[in-house]
Amino acid sequence: MMAKFLLVVVMFVVVDGAHKHHPKFPKGSEEYDAPVIKKVACSSENDRLRNEIIEKSRCGPPKEVFVYLEPQAAHEQVSPGAVWVKRCVGLCDWETDGSKCIPTRTVIRHIPIRIYNVKTDKETCSTYPVEEHVSCGCCSATHSDCGENRVFNPRKCSCQCTNTEERRSCLRQRSQNMRWNRSKCACEPRRRQK
Repeated sequence: MMAKFLLVVVMFVVVDGAHKHHPKFPKGSEEYDAPVIKKVACSSENDRLRNEIIEKSRCGPPKEVFVYLEPQAAHEQVSPGAVWVKRCVGLCDWETDGSKCIPTRTVIRHIPIRIYNVKTDKETCSTYPVEEHVSCGCCSATHSDCGENRVFNPRKCSCQCTNTEERRSCLRQRSQNMRWNRSKCACEPRRRQK
């Protein structure tokens, strides 16, 4: 009986010790404590460094970010599993509240990959299409800002009319003093100038 008790105590000590943090290795992200912020008087050096960091963080040219390549099926593995791709990231807060850094122009980049099928134990080669951002801009409009007959176009950062056939018909009636109202997505008579 005593041997069983000692065995349980030894196992508890070993298991408890296994969860302790080793000083040579960094803690996992969930173990980090909130940073201690030491408040000091503002200085011109502090302002210079702060402004430098803000400038680097602004929405500008696309930056390299890590994008994971997801397999099409659960029984497949893709290699490489992730790649560096240019994407629009950065701050736009100086524009308007809720403004986001979005792509204004994109291209599709085809990444050469190998696909391993776990079920068949076979490998095939292919390309994986990944959207890459070419240019960026700040946009404060969203899908919810668009009303009836309008959809949000992120490339133009605006709501656009969906009734394109009505628009074409209206533009053909210019000679009859009709004009297309983009905000209402409707054809209306042109106002007479006095």
